[in-house]
Amino acid sequence: MLMLDNFNLYPLHVFRLVARSGSVTGAAQELFISQPAVSAHLKALESAIGEPLFERTPRGMHLTATGAVVLEQVNRLFALYEEIPVAVGALRGQVRGEIMVAASSTPGAYLLPELLHSFQQKYPEARPTLRLGDSAEVLDWLSNYQAPLGVIGEMPLAASLESEEIATDQLQLVVAAGDPLYRVRQVKPEHLRGRTLLLREEGSSTRAGAHRLLGARFSQFERVMELPSTEAIKQAVASGLGVAVISSLATRLEETVGTLQAVRDPQLRQVRRFFLVKRKDRTLNAGAAALWHSLTTCKLEAMSKPLRSVRKS
Repeated sequence: MLMLDNFNLYPLHVFRLVARSGSVTGAAQELFISQPAVSAHLKALESAIGEPLFERTPRGMHLTATGAVVLEQVNRLFALYEEIPVAVGALRGQVRGEIMVAASSTPGAYLLPELLHSFQQKYPEARPTLRLGDSAEVLDWLSNYQAPLGVIGEMPLAASLESEEIATDQLQLVVAAGDPLYRVRQVKPEHLRGRTLLLREEGSSTRAGAHRLLGARFSQFERVMELPSTEAIKQAVASGLGVAVISSLATRLEETVGTLQAVRDPQLRQVRRFFLVKRKDRTLNAGAAALWHSLTTCKLEAMSKPLRSVRKS
């Protein structure tokens, strides 16, 4: 039986910071308290629960099986705690305060800013904020109650999550302006021989989409180079360093001004969907619920055409 009667939240807060940083030292620095004080709070919590929460190793603090279960519940508890002011505001019909949206890099950079701006115009007291990571990180934040909403490309979901499609783009093989590959209507192995393929990091839905789009062609490139951001990949392609599978959302400006071109082979273009995701068991506060409704009722078609308002130099 757990002895948590009259237990305050602070040791739980200390526990989740140690779990997040992987060390007593990291948590102590974030809390501005001493390492012995952090250790004392952990010891008290473990005593109350009756089981160890961490394995202490030379490489840091690792959660035990019990610790992992406790962390999930603690994250859920603090998610609810942090939503109290917004929930109180909702009783007055208010949509206000911070609304965290976790997003993978492509929708986070090229899709959501405009949508969140429109939402904020409708709800001036709302403060939507973005937390960017790769798709795997976004799903982890959602699962651990670190964000109420997430937006990702096509990725497998855990059973604890639910999603709804909100937009599409087009994944396409992109080359530098003037590259003869642009005009090839049926790309064959000899067209790719000697070329470098630029890829996003593991965990990115764009990388997963590149594998699906290229299929057997993947092995026809001479080498593969991994870069950590879409912007870095676009610059590398424009400089002639290689070719890449990039979202049409990300290349609208470059295609308009003529620094990048999507190859004409229709087999190297593929529609991809974006999804709004949340935990099934998480009750959204008024702000997050309003944002969910807003994003799921104005589904967008692929923004694959160049921007008409930008004039070529």
